Order: sequence, then structure tokens, then C-alpha cells
Amino acid sequence: MTKVAVLYICTGKYIAFWQEFYESAEQYLLPGCEVHYFVFTDAPSLYGEEDNPRIHRCPQKAYSWPFSTLLRFEIFLSREEELKAFDYIFFFNANAQFTTTITPEMFLPRADRGEHLLVVQHPAFYNKPNYEYTYDRNPRCRAFIPMGLGKYYVCGGINGGETAAFLKLCHTLDRRIHKDLAHHVIALWHDESQINRYILWRKDFRILSPSYCWPEGWNLPQPCRILLRSKQRYFDVQQLRKDAPATVLPPYVVRCNAFMKRAARWLQRRLPPQKKEVDDE
Repeated sequence: MTKVAVLYICTGKYIAFWQEFYESAEQYLLPGCEVHYFVFTDAPSLYGEEDNPRIHRCPQKAYSWPFSTLLRFEIFLSREEELKAFDYIFFFNANAQFTTTITPEMFLPRADRGEHLLVVQHPAFYNKPNYEYTYDRNPRCRAFIPMGLGKYYVCGGINGGETAAFLKLCHTLDRRIHKDLAHHVIALWHDESQINRYILWRKDFRILSPSYCWPEGWNLPQPCRILLRSKQRYFDVQQLRKDAPATVLPPYVVRCNAFMKRAARWLQRRLPPQKKEVDDE
């Protein structure tokens, strides 16, 4: 039987999402696979853990924003040896909730097509040209992507893949993030910016449509398969992120990026549209 590790972080107030995530995953996620949950939390106990040996509570202190998301690869690697026993590893945002059956055929990377990783198109950018993507534009950052490059913009909240490929991603991005931090640099959208940079030149990933990353309350022309519940319904998000550190772009970089965006927009209007191959299933 295929063994799958699900990575899930719910420190602090994010513990409020766990029960619905877990119950929906047990009902809908990868039937026929042996799914284990590695739950990184500061909660003293977890719903369901007394009855399900596949729930592994991993003690994890709560970080302030944005380090709770920026340092997630470091958090995952703290369990690397245990994770090596699995065939696949997938990370899901705490507020994810499965709404329909997601089969292995729909979700797992397809080795016969050269796929080893799994990413999901961001619902805010799936139908926009790449000069609208909010890549990190700071040349001092290791997540930097210049204007004009990039075929996809993927979300940070759902990703994974074959175990060896995903652990390699974690090691690479953890190293890049810590090198940035040593120079007081934080990527614009934290782990999401780093993942987009990681796949920029790669072809070994399966990319799914925003059906697998559907924000609550949005109206998208696709079926909703994984709902991202509104965090605001559970707690004050802005209060949690108050006074968060970030990198400020130098004025010359802002001016250069603005010029490059205008140039990319001009060029985009003169080129034939490119077809983007994305799985709806």
C-alpha cells in the first residue's frame, strides 16, 4: 500500500482548524493509501490522536509572523528520518478542508511523465500574464525572479511530491532562507516566493488547477476540491501579523521593476498567447 505523510502546522490559534481538516482528510484524501498525519503543534493534545495511531503529534513552539510560515521547511526537516519511510509527502495549510474525493490518480505526481513534485496554481493569478505575478523582485533575495520570466504562479499552501524530491526541496529552500536571513532579507511571500523560484526552471512537477486551493467566498470557473477556510472567521489575522518584519526594496529596484513591468506588458500584447497545461483533475 502506498504510504503518504501529510505535514500540518497548527501552533497557537491555528489549532482551531485541525478537527475539520482531519475529518475531511479521513473521508476524502487519497483513498486506498495509508495516510499519516505529522502535526506540528504546541497543543497538549489533538482531536483523534487517542483513536488513530496514524496521527503523530510533533511538539513545536509557536513562532511570530512571518517565521511560522517562512521557517516551515526547517520544521519539516526536524522529522526527516521518520518521513523517509513514506512514498510521498504533502503539506497542507492549516485552513484547508477537503470537499470531495481526491484519488491518487488525480493528485499524485506521475513518474511516467517525469513528475516528482506537486504544486497548485494560485487562484489569484491562474488567468493572468506573468508580469502580474507577485514574484519576489528583490535581486538581493534568493527567491528573486526578474520581470518577464515565469510560466506559473503557484500557492504556498499545498505542495509536496515523492519523498526524496520533496526533502531535497526542503533542504534547498531552508538553506536559501537562512542565507537570506543572515543578510536581513525576507522573501516577499515567504515560503511561497521560495517555492515559485524553486520551480522556475524545472519541469519535473505536476501542476493542478486552483480547484485544489479554493479560497472561501471566491467564485472560480472550476469545481472546488480543497477549500481554504477564511481565517478571519476564526481569529484576528491582522493582529497576529502586527509589526511583522519584511524587506523594503531600495528605490532604484522599485523604479527598475516598474520599467520592466511596462516593458513586459508591451511585449505580452505583441506575442501570441501561450497555452498553459494544467490538470483540472
